[in-house]
Amino acid sequence: MAKISAKHEFIARRRVARKLSLMAAYQWQLNGDDFYDIYTYYQQDDAMAADLRKADVSYFKALVDYVVEYEDELLEVFNGYLDLALTQIGPIERCVLLLGTTELKNHPEVDYKTSVNEWVNLAKKFGPEQSFRFINGVLDKVAHQLRADEIDKK
Repeated sequence: MAKISAKHEFIARRRVARKLSLMAAYQWQLNGDDFYDIYTYYQQDDAMAADLRKADVSYFKALVDYVVEYEDELLEVFNGYLDLALTQIGPIERCVLLLGTTELKNHPEVDYKTSVNEWVNLAKKFGPEQSFRFINGVLDKVAHQLRADEIDKK
């Protein structure tokens, strides 16, 4: 078996953290569960605990904690880029936009193209058919707002 480089392992752990953060945010949005309770469940459930061991847990917590704490502020960032009312967006798309906006806002160490791509891929996997196009368009506009300096340099 080939040895995975530290960089590839880091990327893989972040990818799992994003997936788990989407699942946790979705659970929080639908059920109103406390993030601490969701995290405790993830630790106790065998399948979730296995995923948690593969994740960058601090990154996972940082993403979800920020969404829970600053949901209204995040909604304001991307609401102007929506071509429909916020109430018409499904819960998966809403969570992807909240988390993607959080990553673009708070994690400049992640290239904006990488960030948008990761969240688009999660929308493809978990969202309704074709929702990834909507996610891509909105997060690209958010990236241009939040990462203008980075984009201008390219």
